[in-house]
Amino acid sequence: MARVQPRPVKGWTWVVWLVGLCALATAEVPQSCPQRQEIAPCTCQVKKNGLDILCEFTDQQHIDSAMTIFKGKPLVIFYLKLRHNKLPKLPGFMFFGMDIQHLTIHNSSLSVVDEASLSSIGKMLTQFDVSQNSLTQVPSPAFKNLHHLLILNMNHNKIGSIHGRAFQGLDTLEILTLYENKITSVDPEAFLGLEKKLKRLNLGGNLLTVVPQSSLGILDMLKKLEMQENKITEIKEGDFEGLSNLDSLGLAHNKLKSVPSRVFSHLTVLNSLELDGNHIDTIDKDAFAGLEENLQYLRLGDNNIHTIPTEALKRLHRLRHLELRANNISYIAEDAFAGFGDSITFLNLQKNEIRSLSGLIFENLNSLETLNLQNNKLSQVSEDVMEPILDTLRVVDLMDNPLMCACELQWYKNWLRNLKEKDDEMMQKKRTVCYMQQEHREFSLQNLPLDKMNCKVKSYENSAYSSAETQIAISKVALALCAFVLARNSHLNMF
Repeated sequence: MARVQPRPVKGWTWVVWLVGLCALATAEVPQSCPQRQEIAPCTCQVKKNGLDILCEFTDQQHIDSAMTIFKGKPLVIFYLKLRHNKLPKLPGFMFFGMDIQHLTIHNSSLSVVDEASLSSIGKMLTQFDVSQNSLTQVPSPAFKNLHHLLILNMNHNKIGSIHGRAFQGLDTLEILTLYENKITSVDPEAFLGLEKKLKRLNLGGNLLTVVPQSSLGILDMLKKLEMQENKITEIKEGDFEGLSNLDSLGLAHNKLKSVPSRVFSHLTVLNSLELDGNHIDTIDKDAFAGLEENLQYLRLGDNNIHTIPTEALKRLHRLRHLELRANNISYIAEDAFAGFGDSITFLNLQKNEIRSLSGLIFENLNSLETLNLQNNKLSQVSEDVMEPILDTLRVVDLMDNPLMCACELQWYKNWLRNLKEKDDEMMQKKRTVCYMQQEHREFSLQNLPLDKMNCKVKSYENSAYSSAETQIAISKVALALCAFVLARNSHLNMF
């Protein structure tokens, strides 16, 4: 019997065969957890992107035993969370033979990270969290091979300074958080190597007394810089030079007393600036130079400001959110918002000393949606003052003011009724009251006793803008007129 020879595989047939063979070889291995008793006290769950492993309230020996079960197996560990353990040192090659993408070692007394502890997972690790431990310095040798790391969280440690080239090798890092350490100094070359990718840096909750400009200036890709809750006493022109792409700057809860001229002039694309919780009593008229075209959110609350800083704010053409709560503002000038108010949608003047509102102080705020005047000293709020903004307002907070019941508060009830037609639930829940002396009691502004005060009741229903029903009626009239004109033109065209 003749032996049948296999036909040679030629051309595209060979290619298809080879691709199929490769596909079989690289097919995803089904992910599965070991038996619970094998890795106890750790636990394992199968998630969409891989395994989720958790080890809590245990020690080095038990963690090592559990990790041995996973080593050398074709498993993707999406999350490995080691929390609330006794793990003072991360030894070398602890994770050798493991594919870990997100690693958390949280609140585990960690103070030493061996140079070789992370080297075997450098090609897979994208997020590393070592928050709430006892690290006194950045373990740079252990980080140098993490070439795919995107997020590094070192919050709540005991790091006192950041040495030169502390993050060398982390050339893909985008988010670095060092919140609430004990950092007093930052080497000029501390962030060398991060300038290509770093977008967010959190240095808040530390002991910095000045802005570390020489180290920050190279981070021209940085979008968000947080330095809140430090001891910074002064900022000056040039402190933020080099941060040309910064979108958000947090300087809240420092020791600042003034905002000098042109201090933010290099931050031409800045969108959000937080200066609340300082001791600011002086704002130079050119303090916000350079921020004209992009700044939309400005927080100046919890300071010692006595008047609306109109001159400084005038240049901010796109300002939408202005926070001035908890200052010492007692008076608002009639031109306080002239020149910049037409873009503001949110204005917070809560917890000030404002005793009266007069004239046309809100005339320029023709986009205002939220006005917070809670906890001031207001006894009256007249319709004349509020009239320019009633059409756009969705929230007005007058709670905790010593309001006296008066006929001129009629506007509130009408405004609230129209708002109800727009189904705005937030305002319906606020209970704003006034005090009626002759009755020795409080009344809700929604139920103002106009008859007891002998008020001339205004008929807001006759106003062209008073209710949805009026608008509907006007629309019907307009439609009828259109129909008449169309019919007339059609009739004339017949001839």
